[in-house]
Amino acid sequence: MAKTVLICGASGGLGRVMGEMFVNRGLTVYGTMRAPENAIDNFPFPMVAMDATDEASVARCLAEVKEKAGQIDVIINCVNNMVLGTVEETTMEEFQHLFDVNVFGVVRVCRQAVPIMRAQGGGTLINMSSLGGLLAVPYLSAYTSAKFAIETFTEALYHEMKGEPIDVVIMQPVAMRMDRPETGNHLHAVRNAAPDSPTHRMIKRMAKDTAESKLTPEMVSQEIYKVIHSKKKKLRYPMDRAKALTLVKRLAPQSMIGGLVAAARKQAA
Repeated sequence: MAKTVLICGASGGLGRVMGEMFVNRGLTVYGTMRAPENAIDNFPFPMVAMDATDEASVARCLAEVKEKAGQIDVIINCVNNMVLGTVEETTMEEFQHLFDVNVFGVVRVCRQAVPIMRAQGGGTLINMSSLGGLLAVPYLSAYTSAKFAIETFTEALYHEMKGEPIDVVIMQPVAMRMDRPETGNHLHAVRNAAPDSPTHRMIKRMAKDTAESKLTPEMVSQEIYKVIHSKKKKLRYPMDRAKALTLVKRLAPQSMIGGLVAAARKQAA
């Protein structure tokens, strides 16, 4: 019987590519977006309404997919928001909104998913982290701190699910090369960032890195597909440069890590 996969945040980017690949490989796929009725594009899989910032909406979404599919074997949390700005430039409202989507959105989904998966006898929860979950980057204080939170939350849940038939996984891709405008619609400066702020230069630097990335959504989707079908799942799956950074953080002195961050800051100065 084909596995049923729910991709939270499937309207664009990685989520859409992944959903299409999984459908073509015989999986039953459902995706989420806040307002499917307003979707301009057609999707090769059903889209279900879900607002990650609303617990009732998350509960309704999972209940609907469970009712339609009979069970939910895999949930992949791809919902993601990114803003760039210094700590001073970023308002508390912007900090809180990013955490409400990127962190508490994942927490809401996992809280609703665990009892469903326990009742059906098993399942897999996959949370998307990134290089930002490994290295604190200047001008990305809100985003990287949220990714660090996802790392620790997911690791704690992984330990809580030991002894139960529920696998918990962290994927750690780096920026992916996608077909999108030069700075991408995923890179936003905070409202208070002045036009000559280093924040805007960091956006251009990140857009360049993304355009030159060797990692694609198809490659990440393929890795996740392999994880879904592996019998013994690891907690973390670093990809591309995240593999090297994982080793560096484990073995290198803090001074070396500080040097890496300083180099990134200098490029945006």
